Amino acid sequence: MKKLILLSFNILLAVGAYAQANTSSIKGHVLDGQTEEHLPGVTVYIDKTQYATVTDETGHFSLDGIAAGTYILVTQYIGYSPLRQEVIIGKNATRNVTMYIEPENQQLGEVAVTASLRSLNRKISPVVVNELTTKTFEATNSVSLSQGLNYMPGLRVETNCQNCGTQEVRINGLEGQYSQMLIDGQAVFTSLSKMYGLEQMPTNMIEQVEVIRGGGSVLYGANAIGGVINIITKEPEKNSYQVKYNMSLIDGKSADNVLSLNSSFVDRTKTSGISLFANMRHRNPWDANDDGFSEIGKNKATSVGFRSFTKPTLRDKLTLEYHYISEYRRGGDNMKRPPHEALIAETTDYKIHSGTIGYIHSSEDNKRKLSVNGSIQKTARDSYYGGGYDLNGYGNTSELAATGTVRYEVNMDKLLFMPAKFTAGFTQEYTNLHDTIHSRNIKQIVNVSSLYAQNEWRDDNLTLIVGVRGDKHNKLSNMNIIPRGSIRYRVAENMNLRAAYSMGYRAPEIIASDLDIPVIGGHATITVLGEDLKREYSNAFNGGIDFSLFNEKFYSYFLLEGFYNKINRVFIVEETGTDAMGNTIMTRKNGDGAYVYGLNLETTVQPIDWLELQGGFTWQRSRYTEPVNWSSESYVKPVKKMLRSPDTYGFFSATAIPNKSYAVSLSGVYTGSMLTPHFAGAEGIELDETVKTRSFMDMTLKLSYFFNLNAINKVEINGGIQNMFNQVQKDYDKGPDRDSEYIYGPSLPRTFFIGLKISSI
Repeated sequence: MKKLILLSFNILLAVGAYAQANTSSIKGHVLDGQTEEHLPGVTVYIDKTQYATVTDETGHFSLDGIAAGTYILVTQYIGYSPLRQEVIIGKNATRNVTMYIEPENQQLGEVAVTASLRSLNRKISPVVVNELTTKTFEATNSVSLSQGLNYMPGLRVETNCQNCGTQEVRINGLEGQYSQMLIDGQAVFTSLSKMYGLEQMPTNMIEQVEVIRGGGSVLYGANAIGGVINIITKEPEKNSYQVKYNMSLIDGKSADNVLSLNSSFVDRTKTSGISLFANMRHRNPWDANDDGFSEIGKNKATSVGFRSFTKPTLRDKLTLEYHYISEYRRGGDNMKRPPHEALIAETTDYKIHSGTIGYIHSSEDNKRKLSVNGSIQKTARDSYYGGGYDLNGYGNTSELAATGTVRYEVNMDKLLFMPAKFTAGFTQEYTNLHDTIHSRNIKQIVNVSSLYAQNEWRDDNLTLIVGVRGDKHNKLSNMNIIPRGSIRYRVAENMNLRAAYSMGYRAPEIIASDLDIPVIGGHATITVLGEDLKREYSNAFNGGIDFSLFNEKFYSYFLLEGFYNKINRVFIVEETGTDAMGNTIMTRKNGDGAYVYGLNLETTVQPIDWLELQGGFTWQRSRYTEPVNWSSESYVKPVKKMLRSPDTYGFFSATAIPNKSYAVSLSGVYTGSMLTPHFAGAEGIELDETVKTRSFMDMTLKLSYFFNLNAINKVEINGGIQNMFNQVQKDYDKGPDRDSEYIYGPSLPRTFFIGLKISSI
């Protein structure tokens, strides 16, 4: 480890010495072409070089240390068309420029690329990064992160329990533990907070979500094989406020009320600001078949938080983020009584405190940048998982997680054969988990030290990223060396080829799904780790082609991407008996292997400026190399196909805004047929069975009306129907001995909703 650190330090010194210094400068400001308002946060760079900067809070920028010559200045800014402007500069001179950029309707080039940690148009990025914004959350009436993620290519959110409602997101067919979830680029999602985190995360604290399918970069953790989900919280940009209320009637009878508040304040110089948010939710349980047991549980949640920044100088920025989540959920029956007085009860009471502090320093010539970040999260959970009036079903779980990152970047005019950016960094992750319930008493400490180095070469025609990451995991004896890379080649003006490779691993440790204790057949089901459990490791490949067709009135974008993931010593879970209390024991073991491969199709079409169509479709195969027994019963045949993994799934959305007063949104999520396990015990279910489900098409219609109250306030009134054709599972188990994990298909039945939003203009 010491040798690796010393080698990286020497590389940093050599690369820093290589950067050249010149004496001329380009200074200027960027303005909105229609309002002439100065725009902060605009990326400005010199084409075919590594000279780049971002406009400050007053819309001004400076590029220093430039040699005399003729250059093309290029802008990149979300919501605006790129601008290319020629600039001629003499030796030892300063050139002042004014750049006017125009808003654009087409959203296809507005993706921030996190694989190289810089904002780039997707046309020149080495990997495709999809962006989920408040626009999609609004159009689909998504009140939580879990609902919105269904509208991303290659992603599928699945509910795994009809009692507690735990969910996971799958990327490219891989289970949730094969993907890394981040908040503002920091790995603060832990095993405990990840259990219900998708539903606990309110959309009003989210500015956007960036999703990378596949690894492709050593800047992310070893488990980022399926992909990376980076949740970016709202950062203050101007003085504003928003109050929003949404009421839903699940199946026309169970109310789900959500009230959200947002405000932001920025000082006159725009060198400091703060965004505040609060969210309150109250959802009543829903019983699908009138047996007295819920299919959607009760939920009471409160979230508050803020994100702030200050810039003491033009080269330095400090950020601070904090949020608190309190959530109580319960599923089962007899919910007005204590859990142990119910035939089935799965209850959790969460308290989550999470905070992040960050510091960024850029050199005067904008060629070097130092980033330091630290995050800490404390999670506490009181729980009850049990059936049949079990007094032993109460439990307590606590987890402390901390992450620290130091990253250094150097931009070079040329390294070997092209302009380049070199990145090196160190990350330390620590979690301390203690879980006691039933016969289980888990104490787990995880320490992961990671050192990585990556180089990116880029010009208009070619982008190449090559990197290596070294992880020392305290559950493994040896250091894990992880190479990753990606490449983009432009074959035509509007067409690119891309490919990426990533290696990863999973250590033998307790994960999010293990902390859920489903009640099956009236008994708790507990997952434990096998004694000889070894590291699982994988190799992932993906590649594809994308192209766009457009003119002054029409815009379209298409992407076809293939992926292949090979997993060795794959983790599997098998039923292995019962404990002294009669609880079912499931044991995680190493299987032989598994592979997942398939195709993603993604498209966006804007035939006219007020209509946008988006869609994504995935065809895949998920298979074990050797059959796996999910049941201990000998009459149940082992399966090679991964359970709860459909071969086809996708989404579409269409949003029409014919004028400033009206909007119509139609969206849908398609889930294909899949195999799911069904344990015996419920009324009329005498044998364990592998069930092949039917396919579903969950469609949502939303109508919105907008008007201004006055010069500074505006109002939106909306309403609609989610799952309008009531495409839901029809064979839920009944009674106290049901299999709570026998659940599939859309998470909501037909649901009516209305909403009101008041905000500043």
